[in-house]
Amino acid sequence: MKKSFVIVLVILLIFIICIESTLLLNNKQDDKVYSCANVISNLKVEDYKLSLIAVGDALIHRGIYYDAATNQTDDSGYTKYDFTDMFSYIRDIIKPYDLKFYNQETIIGGKNLGLSNYPLFNSPDEIGLNLIDAGFNLVNLATNHSIDKGKEGATYSANFWQSKNEIYAVGSYRSFDERNKVRIEEKNGIKYSLLGYTTHTNGLKVPSGYEYLVNVYNPDQVKKDIEDVRSKVDVLIVSMHWGEEYTNTPTNEQRQIAEYLSNLGVDIIIGHHPHVVESIEYVNNTLVIYSLGNFISAQDGINKRTGLIAALTINKHVVEGKSTISITDVKGDLIWTHQVGYKNFKVIPYAYLTDDNLKNHDSIYEQYKKYINPKNDSRIQVGFITKE
Repeated sequence: MKKSFVIVLVILLIFIICIESTLLLNNKQDDKVYSCANVISNLKVEDYKLSLIAVGDALIHRGIYYDAATNQTDDSGYTKYDFTDMFSYIRDIIKPYDLKFYNQETIIGGKNLGLSNYPLFNSPDEIGLNLIDAGFNLVNLATNHSIDKGKEGATYSANFWQSKNEIYAVGSYRSFDERNKVRIEEKNGIKYSLLGYTTHTNGLKVPSGYEYLVNVYNPDQVKKDIEDVRSKVDVLIVSMHWGEEYTNTPTNEQRQIAEYLSNLGVDIIIGHHPHVVESIEYVNNTLVIYSLGNFISAQDGINKRTGLIAALTINKHVVEGKSTISITDVKGDLIWTHQVGYKNFKVIPYAYLTDDNLKNHDSIYEQYKKYINPKNDSRIQVGFITKE
């Protein structure tokens, strides 16, 4: 409603300027006759676009990092890992986009603590490094596994990610000052900020005095964070680790939080944690991706091995210095984590699957794509990845 009001206001302003300018110009002592069309044609109009693509949880079970292990060791004697080939399809798909998001579900806590599996994960540095190399530049760190390795692991993770200036990592920081500092980026003439929160940490307590290590969702804090940045950016994106695991329908809590964030002026909400696909919907003028599901994992079950990849375009329309933002070209498609006996992991778009990868993949695709846009909103396209 606020954006609609702004658009109407801009139109009225243009109309008033047009009438007043026409009257003034026609009162000039010359032989020219001016019209609104003359005036409007001289208005300064600018358009900017920013594209975004997002995938869900990098849930690095033991089977995945075992599969990525090499025969080499680093200077400290730890095994080196290489996940590069697992994301070869994804690298090409995300390449054209400006902003590329994923959720680092399992903490990168340092090999000195020992790599580990469920329920207390610890993943090797290389998963982060390889996904950066694949092109991802937006990363969420606030998850229910952020404290799996305690203060030491969370500190290592924050140091790992926040030292990489080319990556916009949210949800875990090295200090309160860093956590509270508004980070604003600009690309293609559009200013944006990203915030990240998790609704829980699996019952593990964040160490007192170190709450900056993970952003646990708190409505009052979130409101303050948003108010600190909202007026300074064109687009505000919030990453939410929320919902109920293995449920394809957003919970009441997710919907309540989405409504709350929308009322605070958030433009895009990117959701994760349920490990399965949930819907893409508009809540007021806010685009909400409720759950991207798993990006890569060793979980069993078609529902957990089927993830969502979502893309959109952010548009900035400026008339005489007054800007409006719209989100268009919203689309979602499905990806599959392929593995055989917990080996040869590879993320493959459904468009590239054969019966050798997944028997009856076409019918499975038809079943799961229904979760993407259950309301049949014409603004949301289902299926955009095509096999070349």
